[in-house]
Amino acid sequence: MMFDYSALLYDPIYDAIGVPAQMTAGAASVAVTVIDNTRPKIVQAGLTERFDRGSAEMHSVGPGAFARIPELDALGITRADYLDATLTFNGRTWTVTNYDFRGSPNGEDLGEVQFFLKVSTGG
Repeated sequence: MMFDYSALLYDPIYDAIGVPAQMTAGAASVAVTVIDNTRPKIVQAGLTERFDRGSAEMHSVGPGAFARIPELDALGITRADYLDATLTFNGRTWTVTNYDFRGSPNGEDLGEVQFFLKVSTGG
């Protein structure tokens, strides 16, 4: 028996916590649904003996977002378009610096893409 993970898993999650976004890649600008994956991050660095062998912490935010690959494909946004695309959601505009895939049990092409973002110079 084959389960449709898009219907059973992704549809309810994106309906519940997905937010509307605008993705601009090349000449195309499309409305998509993303999950805001902006999260706190801590960067730790060890200091030299001169500074009592302690460590320093810097608290920051690692912006990111998830989108469904089938939705992007249906809108004409291909993997070649991901890098340097802009995503606008929750009042901010971001530039995609990198991405990674989270496959579905039904296959990678039916899963999600995780976008790693930075603040857009244009937004």
